[in-house]
Amino acid sequence: MVGWQTHGAPHPSLMNSSDEQPVQATSDNEAARGERPRDGNGSGDGAGDGAADASGNVRRRRRRRSSSSSSSSSSSSSSRRRRKKGWRALVAPVLLVLAVVGVIGFYVSTVGPDPNPSSTSMAAASAPKSTERTAALPPLKLPADDAAHQSGMEWWYYNGILSAKGGERYAFHVAVFVANGLIKHTVLHAALTDLQTGKRFEHQTRTAGAPARPAAEGLDMQQDSWRFAIAGPLHLLRVDGPGFALMLDLKDSDRKAVAHRAADSATPGLLDFGASGISYYYSRPRMPTVGQITIAGDRVPVSGEVWFDHQWGDFDVLRLGWNWFALHLADGSDLMVYELFDSDDGRKVMTAGTLSNADGSVPLKPGDVTLRPTRAWTSPRTRIEYPVEWTVQLPTGTLEVKPHFADSEFDSSATSANIYWEGSVKATGSTTGEGFLELSGYDRLSSMRPNRNAK
Repeated sequence: MVGWQTHGAPHPSLMNSSDEQPVQATSDNEAARGERPRDGNGSGDGAGDGAADASGNVRRRRRRRSSSSSSSSSSSSSSRRRRKKGWRALVAPVLLVLAVVGVIGFYVSTVGPDPNPSSTSMAAASAPKSTERTAALPPLKLPADDAAHQSGMEWWYYNGILSAKGGERYAFHVAVFVANGLIKHTVLHAALTDLQTGKRFEHQTRTAGAPARPAAEGLDMQQDSWRFAIAGPLHLLRVDGPGFALMLDLKDSDRKAVAHRAADSATPGLLDFGASGISYYYSRPRMPTVGQITIAGDRVPVSGEVWFDHQWGDFDVLRLGWNWFALHLADGSDLMVYELFDSDDGRKVMTAGTLSNADGSVPLKPGDVTLRPTRAWTSPRTRIEYPVEWTVQLPTGTLEVKPHFADSEFDSSATSANIYWEGSVKATGSTTGEGFLELSGYDRLSSMRPNRNAK
């Protein structure tokens, strides 16, 4: 590296002395005078014993130097052989690595890049992040999200058709709303219809705040004539209204909860309503239920499968109206379809839904669902007109949906300042089924607001 001093090459002053030429030994005086060596008698002819001794000494020194030189040469040769072996040991793996790199380079240049770049970590890292508004919110988490949230609007909703041992059937819906506006308040709506006679019973109440009792998990709300609680997989409903009562115990089924989402969304359990806001929304379509209903003092044990919905978020329910279907189909699948419309002018905003069964759920695209009203019913009390019969076209076929009883309007002006239609329906066509239909927002439509002067 630049600025670093390398080591290992010897300095010239430390070179081996065997490279110097040998010199002839002489006495000090002779060397000083420049004379040739003399014999032992002092003659200078070089033929005496002294000359012979000197000559022998010189030969012995030469042999020693020659031996030393040979030893040094042999040592140097051995060192060179060791260095050569070391270089060979180092070069071999380097050449192997270079060969492997060459083969890989040839393969890549011949075959081309990975045809599925999404499978690589680099492609995954460079993949665009979701641009959905719902992606910025915490994901749905169950069963923790069965509990109440500090959102602008929240409701828990149940509907079902229950059967008695004698074959009698009863349709009901119960909804608990919590609204966080300038004043927080809780509202209960409940309705029961005797499907043998068509007689309908209703109850509604409102209280300030949220009448929640301490609960280790889930929630427990109780106020006067009603109680609603969730504890793990168990749900409890108690309603005591004028002329009727409900006492129902529900539990989660083996099926997973259905986390509703738009077909092109990656955030299950979250729906984006555009300018009206974002809502969390999930369902448990088939909750096994047992209990009893009371009508005019007569208690009737009942059982069945109940549809449960939970929805919450900071969204404006007054800006939108909706046509909402929740159907249990004969093949064991469940259908939830909704159509949103602007509650001022009736303009359609979106149509979507979810088809689910024991294996899972599939969101329906707007193009997969077509809703067409086929008959309307006008309330004799409010003069609001509701489309109560529908043709529902799906990828799996066409359904004709009709109410058991058209007179299923719920006037909740006193508790939640709205009027809606909520009733049980039956489906025929490509398959059969039963469930519920909810029509909300028709009381706010300009063209359908009640004419109180009409006769």
